[in-house]
Amino acid sequence: MVEEGMVTTRGLIDAELGPLRRFTGILDSIPTEKHTYGEGESARPSTRVSLNFKDLDVKEAVEPYHFPIVTLVMSLSNRKKSRWGVLSEGTPEDRTIGFNNVADQQYTIEQLDQSNANYVKPADRMEIKDCTGKRLGMVLTDGMDGRPNPMELYDGRAGVQKDMPTAAWTVYEIEGIGVAGGQGVSAMHLATSLLDGKTLAEFNTAALANPVIRNDTSLLQAISLPPSAPNSFANIMVTSGTFTKDEAEVYHKVG
Repeated sequence: MVEEGMVTTRGLIDAELGPLRRFTGILDSIPTEKHTYGEGESARPSTRVSLNFKDLDVKEAVEPYHFPIVTLVMSLSNRKKSRWGVLSEGTPEDRTIGFNNVADQQYTIEQLDQSNANYVKPADRMEIKDCTGKRLGMVLTDGMDGRPNPMELYDGRAGVQKDMPTAAWTVYEIEGIGVAGGQGVSAMHLATSLLDGKTLAEFNTAALANPVIRNDTSLLQAISLPPSAPNSFANIMVTSGTFTKDEAEVYHKVG
């Protein structure tokens, strides 16, 4: 006989997501495993990646989580529009999150400038495998309780088979490097993240409202210059090849 207290319609969780929503943990290992999805001509190979964390410090969860370890599993992909892409690059709405964006905080402006002799190519920068043994901060992009909004990803399940807002894990902190959108993030990094996907007017509004950018006098002056001025922030971003600008005057980060 089922106890009366066990029967409830409240506090349900998504079994695919588990109870964790934000945590920090030491990246212990990253094993991979080959899989094949489908059969016959529709069969396709896939590599499943397991991010194994230990010594968890749970920041947010929808129910108590008392275990010291957790494994996040996702398919490896070279597309930004994928769960692996969200882990790596964040979402189009927030490019301060994501492993690459947080990891790139350790490089100077010159090292991130394609036109500079000291430019460090993305292939030569820190990879997630280099962070084994480091504590990472992970957050689920479910749009709840102040967490980042979900990106629309393809849902191939029967009866769906279209882009749907999909919660996915991403990185917001790397031990010894910085935290996305907070302490350790340079004003320049925040400015380039804010410019992506915005018109100049939208960017100026967001940049001037950011306290980190406002405290960087030289950057603030560059942002305040007319876009045609050689030393204006927007002009430098375009001429250096870091950004492009489309017909609608919207700026897009390259790479």
